[in-house]
Amino acid sequence: MNEQSFQPGRRDALRTLSGLIGGLSLVSTVGCSKMLVGTGKLLFGDPKLPSEFTTLTKEDLTKGLKTVLVICSTPESVEDDISTLKLDLIDGVTRRLRLHGVKIINPDRIADWIDEHDSLSSDPQELARDFDTDYVAWIDVQGFSLHEPNSPKLLRGQTTGYIRVFKVEEHNDQRMALKVYQTEFALTYPQHQPISIQGRGVDVFHKDYVKHLCDLLAERFYDHRPGTTF
Repeated sequence: MNEQSFQPGRRDALRTLSGLIGGLSLVSTVGCSKMLVGTGKLLFGDPKLPSEFTTLTKEDLTKGLKTVLVICSTPESVEDDISTLKLDLIDGVTRRLRLHGVKIINPDRIADWIDEHDSLSSDPQELARDFDTDYVAWIDVQGFSLHEPNSPKLLRGQTTGYIRVFKVEEHNDQRMALKVYQTEFALTYPQHQPISIQGRGVDVFHKDYVKHLCDLLAERFYDHRPGTTF
């Protein structure tokens, strides 16, 4: 049997070997890519999620080109129990926006404005006339509770409501607040099970819960990394 009779078999073997080497190279490349992605996340964190505001308006507030006024309203039932909730949310959300480079109207001015108005209606036109702002971000709390239903000795914060955003524009020499969008929000904390009031005082829990609520609301207006609320 001569040497030529072995040539096809050799060629097949070489093709197989070449394929195995290529496959190992591909696995190595994929492995390296995954390792690089993992290293990137370790160094820089997960990529940021686009904010609700930016997605719906195509504007990035963190560039500092637009001014935002944050206002909050609560139902009478909440107002009777926690009279400071409105101002706590205005202050907390505004402070977080400022830290992310957003131009905001001073919350002290908003508090003074609320004091001057006996009742806060759901109409933002007065705010558009009285403040030099580009947007009004209205946090409309519908329900707020710190206790587990029917369990006064168990703490679990629950809040529902709406965020209504208005763009302020001039029409016929008048400043008008035009609704851009409205979305719902809800927060239950802690999610898995309530906390005993004996292990944590109501005042301490209230402060902690409002902090989480302010984080949730503020992140609707700037890009953020996933999971930063908790």
